[in-house]
Amino acid sequence: MGAVDMVILILRLIVAILQLLDAVLKYLR
Repeated sequence: MGAVDMVILILRLIVAILQLLDAVLKYLR
């Protein structure tokens, strides 16, 4: 795996975490 693949993987992970946090916040309200 190249550095670009690692960056893309990390960005996807960050997006998934942000979506999860958004869902949790909506659920708590």
